[in-house]
Amino acid sequence: MALSKQQTASESMSDEELVNLARGGNESAFSILIHRCALTVKHQIASLKHSHVEDEDLAQEGLVGLLSAVRTYKSGVSSFRTYASACIRNRMLSAVRGSAAARVFPQAELVSIDDSRLPLAQTHSLCDDPEQLVVQKDEIVRMQKWLRGLLSPKEYKVFMMYLGAYSYEEISQRLGISVKAVDNSLQRVRRKLVAVSFPR
Repeated sequence: MALSKQQTASESMSDEELVNLARGGNESAFSILIHRCALTVKHQIASLKHSHVEDEDLAQEGLVGLLSAVRTYKSGVSSFRTYASACIRNRMLSAVRGSAAARVFPQAELVSIDDSRLPLAQTHSLCDDPEQLVVQKDEIVRMQKWLRGLLSPKEYKVFMMYLGAYSYEEISQRLGISVKAVDNSLQRVRRKLVAVSFPR
């Protein structure tokens, strides 16, 4: 049975169910999807460590890729997680290619992620359709403002660095806080992402 926009999405729901709810304006489904896909964003950034693009910028691009995946996913093509991984990576690669300081990527790197059965050209056309990008622009800005409003400045910085493939120890050193404080901040971020609603 479909949930109304006012009802809260559940962590026990499948990714595909959450995608449908997020598209329909459900207030918590997108938060749960961010929580579930955080490791995907982190792993994709780790694979682009020497791209000359700031890790925090790549993390934000990854979240935009996730939003794009939610908006364009079609069931039956592949699992949502596989599709989202390809969209996230493609978004990051677009940012890297667009950076003046970026190195030239060998053609072999411009392929879909290992566990994806979708060709890069197909996922690129689905995730980065110009009409879709125009529609998403306001939502992307709103999502970034929402994340900054949801998290404290320290939590936001820790979360972006975590997504940027920094270890707890590296985050601790760079921010001048203890490893325990890093862990506590990430625990709070996880709780907030699951419990708090994404604005409609």
